[in-house]
Amino acid sequence: MKLWWLANSVRLGAEKAAVEKLVRDEDWFTISAWCINRGRLSVEGVITAHGAQYPVRLIYPDQFPSVPAWVEPQDPKIQWSIHQYGKGGTLCLELRPDNWVTEATGGDVLRSAYNLLRTENPSGDGEHGKVVSAHRVGDVQSYGWGEEPVLIGDGCLDRIRNGCAQDLRALRWMREDGVWPILIFDAVDRARPRHPPSPDPGSFRIELPVLVTRTEKPDPFPTDRAGLAAALQTDFDLASHQGAIVVMTVGSEQVTAIHSWDQDSVFVQKLIVLPDDSGLRSGRADSAGGKQVAVIGMGSVGAKVAEIILRSGISRLVLVDGDVFLPANLERHILDWRDVGFRKVMAVRRRLLHILTGATIEVIASNLDWQRSARTHAGDIDMIAGCDLIVDVTGDAPTALMLGALAAENDKPFVSAQVFEGGLGALIARSLPGYDPPYVSGRAAYNAYCEQQNVTPPSSGVGNYEAISEDGTPMVADDAAATITAGHAARLVLDVLDSRDDLGEAWLLMGFRKGWLFNGHGHTISLNVGRSIHIVEAEEDIEALAFANILAKEALDAAKTSS
Repeated sequence: MKLWWLANSVRLGAEKAAVEKLVRDEDWFTISAWCINRGRLSVEGVITAHGAQYPVRLIYPDQFPSVPAWVEPQDPKIQWSIHQYGKGGTLCLELRPDNWVTEATGGDVLRSAYNLLRTENPSGDGEHGKVVSAHRVGDVQSYGWGEEPVLIGDGCLDRIRNGCAQDLRALRWMREDGVWPILIFDAVDRARPRHPPSPDPGSFRIELPVLVTRTEKPDPFPTDRAGLAAALQTDFDLASHQGAIVVMTVGSEQVTAIHSWDQDSVFVQKLIVLPDDSGLRSGRADSAGGKQVAVIGMGSVGAKVAEIILRSGISRLVLVDGDVFLPANLERHILDWRDVGFRKVMAVRRRLLHILTGATIEVIASNLDWQRSARTHAGDIDMIAGCDLIVDVTGDAPTALMLGALAAENDKPFVSAQVFEGGLGALIARSLPGYDPPYVSGRAAYNAYCEQQNVTPPSSGVGNYEAISEDGTPMVADDAAATITAGHAARLVLDVLDSRDDLGEAWLLMGFRKGWLFNGHGHTISLNVGRSIHIVEAEEDIEALAFANILAKEALDAAKTSS
């Protein structure tokens, strides 16, 4: 563990002062004790709102202030708010992993908790208010929250609505990761160059018949197939189908997908409509072999980087991505039809374990820039910070900057790779502690270089850290561009792990065709972004350091007593 509160006395002193100032200035919070809770600096106290008292615990995570502190009830069985991650769980506040700034303090987090409890007023006198949710997760990313997905192209759905869909069929994949995805398609879809695959019982991919009825969704909804047939009042005989089927009801306002396993079961599935234009398209040294690498971003580049370094002797990986693998991703990805509908990170893990069954592969099935529980976010960041090397292949600048700062804070090597829009080229960046400047400084030097050349840095495309961006536009770059980029990034990762001393410049711009500053394929621009920057540490806060030592001693004494 990093134990920031022992290592950074200046910030500890600032946090202690901020919380104690809040107590002096406000009448709604009182401190019971500063303490160490499971190795984390904590403040136990009571928030008072509308006459009700809420015993809370402010927790500072190990990577604070890079990640936010959080507030939770002291009672692990208490749930005060709908904006809370389960009983005893973290409160979802105005300051969260998706909008945290390092200048914020634990006092700000406590104030946010007070605002939530004061507004909702779960236990106090007076009216109970409502706090609007700030969750922003798309349909595809959220369907795993208790709903089974049925994927369908918008062209196929239109043909169903218009009554001209021919030879409708469905493919159902094996249930795994809590999801049982189904893909619906028709004769037009099967005539495309990149059509859905054939059923394969060996891969647990089976084909189901699809029946369409022009009726509204039954209300109340039946519990068995006979009840469904009676409610729909259709001409076809549902009872004649002994196996699993999919029924599509075409109402005046909506189309509903119903999955029936057998005569005794019917379930409404979540229908996810995909745009047709993107729906179906195209050996190590011993010292390196035992190291662990975090790869953030399991898109077309990141998944290839993970596979290459695994095949090259790196068998301990942490893979990070919250996205879902869709038919649109087939063109450039290492995954295939067997993986459609599953989380990319889970599918890549399965693929890698088919290559090396003894590999140790941990996964974080969430994007780091999503709104999440602060405690969960802190745990994930701890896992990444514990790796020997961090690789960013998200193509997302804010995420890259956050990961670069995390690597610098923990003295870990950092590699970042991104493909430019249109397959123009790629950027491969490196930051080695004590040798290269931090990633943020390298990025500034790169932007300054572009300014000197009177050019704008090439874009990484729209929404490339998601399966589908808000406007449905995928990044245009073929598999050759993704593969070349992945190969160069993996080469750099392996060289760093092998402790090679001929690594060259830290930032490389590689051209795949003529354009921008590139003369053509193979044109490489090496950027000198400087060398390691010596950061002058602030003078120690002696009072805060003594306070930290007291807390550490109390924690050690408590641990000895409990054992």
